[in-house]
Amino acid sequence: MFFVPHLKNKRGGTYDVLPFPPPCTNEGHDAYNGIFTGISVEICNANDIRALYTNGFYGKGSQSRSVPNVVYKNPSEIDLEERETLSLGSEESFFLAYYLRVLKIFDFDAKEITWEDFMKSALKVNGNFVESVAAYVYLKSKGWVVKSGLKFAGNYLIYSKGPRFFHASFVVIVNIPSNTQHLEPKKIKGLQRIAETSDKDVLLLDITKPKNFKMQTPQDIAMLNVTESIIKRFNYTSYVQTQRNSISKMLKSKKN
Repeated sequence: MFFVPHLKNKRGGTYDVLPFPPPCTNEGHDAYNGIFTGISVEICNANDIRALYTNGFYGKGSQSRSVPNVVYKNPSEIDLEERETLSLGSEESFFLAYYLRVLKIFDFDAKEITWEDFMKSALKVNGNFVESVAAYVYLKSKGWVVKSGLKFAGNYLIYSKGPRFFHASFVVIVNIPSNTQHLEPKKIKGLQRIAETSDKDVLLLDITKPKNFKMQTPQDIAMLNVTESIIKRFNYTSYVQTQRNSISKMLKSKKN
């Protein structure tokens, strides 16, 4: 990205944040375990919840606004009413399970789900799941922490380092060129206003697939092309003020 993202510091908790990516071993087993509900993957083990959230900010607490209770408390100190699961979105579950290979996904019959079966189920909920995964992997490759953008009418929110440190810099819109309804001028203006109320910009990702594309392995996602654009509204008052400040600094430096 050839731009400087807007970073707004965030006051938050004091829990430890571990290096990325998550470790491949945890308490004697080689991967974290999750149950696929058809919409999300639920992590139930308290130690797994803590490890996944503090090691990349994956998922959302099922009984909290975002941070699971176990992140702040020792698992042994949590009573029955406070117990919750960590809900992983389809894209981040796919990323953890079939790219990083640190997550095993099971169905309700305790049978491990293959990536093909997971993708078929996810496509029933989101017909553009392949493009969404391509966008997610692309953003992760850029070093962003990626969270759901539903609250701001987008696909994703992306953070520098994570929501523990900064507010989101961008609301991300995943666009498939064959479906441009949400890019009508009125909707773009609405997205900009929503983003500006919380000091964010709109990042548009155009995802295109080769002709006759067929995903035969998870690595085939690299065949999709991602083009990014920043949508910003020109603020004349802010621009003039910035220019005046620059001129004033220049004149002062010449006097000195």
